[in-house]
Amino acid sequence: MKLPEWAFGPFVKDPDPVLKPDPSLTFLCPVSKKNVRWQATNVYNPAFAEKDGVLHMFYRADDEPRPFKDTWGNPMVTCRIGHATSTDGVHFACAPEPVLFPDEDEYKEYEWDGGCQDLHIAEAEDGKFYMNYTAWVGSRDHTRDAPEKNPPFIDVLMTASSEDLVHWKKHGPAFADPKVRNHTRSGVIVSRLKNGRLIAEKVNGKYVMYAAHNGWMSVSDDLIRWEPVSDGKGGQRCLFPHFGPSPYADASCEAGAAAILTERGIVYFFNAAASGNESAFWSQGQALIDKNDLFTVIDVLKEPHLSPEFDWECKGHVPTPCLVCNGITHFGGKWTMYYGASDHLIGRATEKK
Repeated sequence: MKLPEWAFGPFVKDPDPVLKPDPSLTFLCPVSKKNVRWQATNVYNPAFAEKDGVLHMFYRADDEPRPFKDTWGNPMVTCRIGHATSTDGVHFACAPEPVLFPDEDEYKEYEWDGGCQDLHIAEAEDGKFYMNYTAWVGSRDHTRDAPEKNPPFIDVLMTASSEDLVHWKKHGPAFADPKVRNHTRSGVIVSRLKNGRLIAEKVNGKYVMYAAHNGWMSVSDDLIRWEPVSDGKGGQRCLFPHFGPSPYADASCEAGAAAILTERGIVYFFNAAASGNESAFWSQGQALIDKNDLFTVIDVLKEPHLSPEFDWECKGHVPTPCLVCNGITHFGGKWTMYYGASDHLIGRATEKK
């Protein structure tokens, strides 16, 4: 596929994953009071930041499945956010314990016992880092047979901040209004490339975030508290009210690797889901957004620019081929995307020069 001038790429994938689960890593869970193998089964959907010449990867890690089902009918796991570092963008050293996880704190009602999952990271002009992540309770009653006991919160977007990328301070739900908290997962913040790093950029005096499967729009003054942008009809303005115009994105245009402000507009990377397409269920798309009004979609790739093809991208934790990307970097002077493969491993794709 020939890419339009506004799009990034093409990207060439490494033949092997850059990160795999490590069942040897253990962690004393502050909620269960048990030692758990917190990275035993899956690592996926990473986000990135750079500091002092080191690339920092933050990723979703799943512990061992329990003998009951989650809210969606899958084997129940708890997700925690792991941290790995690299000096070459290829070889990563994992920290022995997660950096963000359910705890005995005021946010336990949102995070236990499903955990902390799909995340994005934005760097501010002052060098401080901000994470938004998805809190998921999983299943409160450990059964799907009692709907009156179903968890009150599902997929709540949360925020955290850090100055050193090691210690993170939780700030709770990104949205104050309880009516918009649920299903506000996966938020990507408009950024611009500055001195080789993506820095959060204010547009018309506000930070702008697109979230969830439709690209819901929100604005913020501080990258911590967010306000939805009204569509004037009682709902929330979004990029894709009816998803993408192509079959590969007819079921989701979820906020993905980045929303990069360029001279031509905002290039929005999204995780594309195709309904009824067993060969490439989740793949990668790009859209060009009008940088003046922030929500008009000018153009969308007619085909995905990255799709599952290797065996390890097609067979894993989920039953369908799956390539989900929450991180793109300009580390080392070239654009590189890192992605979750079949919700089990982490792969890498580098811009072809």
